[in-house]
Amino acid sequence: MGQPAASYAVGSPPACGWCRGRNRGVLSCPDRRPRPASAPFVIEIPGYRILRQLGRGGMATVYLAIQQSVDREVALKIMNPALLADSNFGDRFLREARIAAKLHHRHVVGVHDVGKHGDLHYIAMEYLSGGPILGKDGQPREVVFALRITREIATALGYANAKGFVHRDVKPDNIILRHDGSAALTDFGIARAADSATRMTRTGAVIGTPHYMSPEQARGRPVDGRADLYSLGIVLYELLLGRVPFNAEDSLAVGIMHITEAPPPLPEGMSALQPMLDVMLAKKPEERYQTGEEMANAIREYEVAIARGELPSLVRISREHGAELLANLPTAIVASRERRPPPATPPAAAVRGQRADPQMGEMSSIADEDRPRRAAAPRRSGGGRGLAIMVAVLGLGAAAATLWFNQDRLRELLPDTRLNSTLVQADEALAAGQLRGSEGRSALELYRAVLREDPDNTQALAGVREVGNRLLVQAREALDAGDLERARARAGEARDVLQGGAALDEIETALAERESRSSAIDALLEQAIAARDAGSLTGGDDSAAALFTRALASDPQSAIAQKGLDDIAAALATRGRELLAAGQLDAAEAVAAQIDGVRAGHAAAPELRAQVADARSRAAQALENLLAAGEAQLRAGALLAPANANARSSFEQVLASDPQNARARSGLSRIGAALLVQASAAIEARDVDAADRLLRQAQALGSPAGEVAVLRSRARELRERIEIAAQRTALTPEQTTRLEGFLGEADAAFASGALNEPPGGNAYDLYRAALSLDRDSARAKAGLAAIAPRARLLFDEAIAAGRPSIARSYLDAFADTSRDAASRASMGLTLARAYAAQGERQIAAGQREPALRSLERAREFAPDDPAVQALAGKLAGS
Repeated sequence: MGQPAASYAVGSPPACGWCRGRNRGVLSCPDRRPRPASAPFVIEIPGYRILRQLGRGGMATVYLAIQQSVDREVALKIMNPALLADSNFGDRFLREARIAAKLHHRHVVGVHDVGKHGDLHYIAMEYLSGGPILGKDGQPREVVFALRITREIATALGYANAKGFVHRDVKPDNIILRHDGSAALTDFGIARAADSATRMTRTGAVIGTPHYMSPEQARGRPVDGRADLYSLGIVLYELLLGRVPFNAEDSLAVGIMHITEAPPPLPEGMSALQPMLDVMLAKKPEERYQTGEEMANAIREYEVAIARGELPSLVRISREHGAELLANLPTAIVASRERRPPPATPPAAAVRGQRADPQMGEMSSIADEDRPRRAAAPRRSGGGRGLAIMVAVLGLGAAAATLWFNQDRLRELLPDTRLNSTLVQADEALAAGQLRGSEGRSALELYRAVLREDPDNTQALAGVREVGNRLLVQAREALDAGDLERARARAGEARDVLQGGAALDEIETALAERESRSSAIDALLEQAIAARDAGSLTGGDDSAAALFTRALASDPQSAIAQKGLDDIAAALATRGRELLAAGQLDAAEAVAAQIDGVRAGHAAAPELRAQVADARSRAAQALENLLAAGEAQLRAGALLAPANANARSSFEQVLASDPQNARARSGLSRIGAALLVQASAAIEARDVDAADRLLRQAQALGSPAGEVAVLRSRARELRERIEIAAQRTALTPEQTTRLEGFLGEADAAFASGALNEPPGGNAYDLYRAALSLDRDSARAKAGLAAIAPRARLLFDEAIAAGRPSIARSYLDAFADTSRDAASRASMGLTLARAYAAQGERQIAAGQREPALRSLERAREFAPDDPAVQALAGKLAGS
């Protein structure tokens, strides 16, 4: 009857007075004060009989229990009620049960039941008695064992990942051995669907155990099934060497090592496994094995080679043992593999992990690409053609030179009548307001045409200045009218004509100020329109109403802002009418207040308030009618039927409008009580389906959880008894042989005094294994019943022999198999006095440190006993 503290992922228990860290008989010992040996066994779960504690952690305690309806052993995991203050713990506890219940795999611990009794959440799981995969001494395991365990868990992870779940906390504590030595994975408490958007923690939060988490977990990044395979690689490393590859003083340092450092290489004798381990522990997920099946296949390759004796440097194995190993491996794997050692690098994943190093390009080629390409020289044609072209070019140059040197004389030859005609046209264009243009008919074009021929022409110069002044006037008029775009265009044209001036500078300064203010208003209006289109009408400084209001304060004439506020008021009125139609009268009235805040005096607000008042009056009368109808239906026995004309329907309609209505809530409670009475009657009549239906309906109505749980337990037990009676079959010859083997081993363990140790090999575990095959085995039941008396006898013998440490183990065996609290308390007092006597002898022999340890053990059982206090006084005075 072992005590595997690491089993079922509950962690190492703290030191405690009576329970010595095992918390036997109590739910938790947070204050770590000594507890009397007569402390009552207070945990009770309907349908289960708790035998002993298997382990305990910060979140839950795991007990070995009997599921009474089917008389089978289960590991009963009970959540610490103190954690219910944080809903995350309850969510995680239920998540573990739901996920594990969906996973049906040979190497995943099965879940039989999940429920709640009072403040106790519990999960009934498959009980595995084989103990942990790593001993407390931290010694390495055999290579063959380590590879097999890793392969089995790899298949379990592959299965879970294929179902869409990532475990996220693969470590030795979460891997337990069955009685036949096979491994199973447990504790899906922090697992979640690989594609789930729901997180248990903030983005970037790190979840898992630091020594086993993948680099992506250590970075707080999203993970998938390949993170679980990395963690399993760490487990394999620890199985082979007895230590994890990365260790440091704090979790942060360990996480950094996972991210940045390569794991220490395996010893030379295990170097054949190094290529496979390198792929398992690759820093990047894409360079690892991609599925659990891929990892399992790689491990099988090594197992076949070991079984055939092809890796003597790794494992030397006898022919008989090798044949046995081959027989236990899949036939397809063995048959498909030729007689050859595993490749130096595991095939699939190693190729995945190889990457070509980036290559530097040739600098000369880069330079050639960037260098401008020189155009090819044109072919020369005949020499005569080139000479003709050259002569023509020289002639044109001579003509141009002649015109240049005689331009003044040529200008004097122009007739004055043509310039005067151009000036007349320019003045006419100026009078007509045709100031600028591009077709040669505007005033500015005509004046400038004159100035090109006569730069000092005073009439033309005056005309150009007038054009500039008139453009300034137009810019001012546009600015005053708020047409900033036109004002900016005319001011630019004026600067092109006048090239500056105080009047132009003044207009441009005023224009810049107006543009700045207009840009701010435009920005507000744009934000307001965007907020309105996004549905953010009211409620904050960034809402559409607030932004339109600020824009209107800056420009009271802004039609856009005014229309925006009117649109918001209209939208709010529509929302108010929708709320009114949905019966949400308080919300509709609040919308009327919002309309007043957005657009004071808007007609929609008083209209909406009047509609709300009328609706309140009608709703109150409707509720009164529903309550009267529900109470009449309850008296008539119409609890749930007929549809839409029963008491439940009437009361729920009332609560939909008035959730706190006391009459409706009382009515539903009375319906639930009636359903519980009907469910109890159905159980008595052995109608399990009807009972389950009635209990579901009662629970939905909020009936007391304790009463529902008791009746549900009775219904479940009845169903299982019916199923067992229908399915019980005789033992096969093979099962009979196994039964006899278990009974023989149990009798031998009983005779040798191995009552509760070692795990899986003690009398208690072996008798229970026999009962798992034949629950009516009289021999096994008699053996179990004899354990407590024999433990008491061996305890007395050890006390008489002055061996309190041996007596303590038999006290544990007695406490595990007997509910006799008085005898347990008496034995504890006897053991305390034996330790005190031993301490007296050690003081006499000058052995102070051993005497202190004896005092500490004595205080665990009877700290107030005079003999124990006397020993403490002597040690304090010495």
